[in-house]
Parts: sequence; structure tokens; C-alpha cells
Amino acid sequence: MLKERALSFYTDQKQRKAAAQNKEDNERKKLVMQHGKKKVGKDWKKFRNEINRKRTESSKRDPKKGVKALSKGKWGYVKDGKFKADK
Repeated sequence: MLKERALSFYTDQKQRKAAAQNKEDNERKKLVMQHGKKKVGKDWKKFRNEINRKRTESSKRDPKKGVKALSKGKWGYVKDGKFKADK
């Protein structure tokens, strides 16, 4: 059973806001440490979104078949959580 102190985190808006701000600050600091202050710049959220876009841009994805994947030594496609091997 959850204690009263743990439940107060979910009901107290001030605590949730502070936790969200802390998470954002940590994410920004991590980007600055990895890529440098000049490269990240002032608009770090835009930089983060650009990195995520580049990461997913190169993925092998076919709308009809799904995402290219390897399972049990066979290449195929995963769609809706089901793997279908290439023939």
C-alpha cells in the first residue's frame, strides 16, 4: 500500500511541477555535456527534436509491411507486435 507521503506527490500540483522542471533541467544538462554548449544553443528542445528526427529517419520502415527486424537469425518485418520472416 502506498504511504501518505507517496500519494501526496500525485495530488500536489506544486510537487509535480517541480519534478517536471527537474526532469527538463537534467535532460538539457545531458545534451550540453554530450554535444557542447555552443552546438546545443539556447533552444535545446529544438536541438533535441532534431536529433530524435535524425535517429528515426534512417529506420527501415515500410507502411504496409512494418519495421525491418531480425529474429532467430531470420530477417523479416514486425507489425502489430507480430514477426513475419522474409521468404
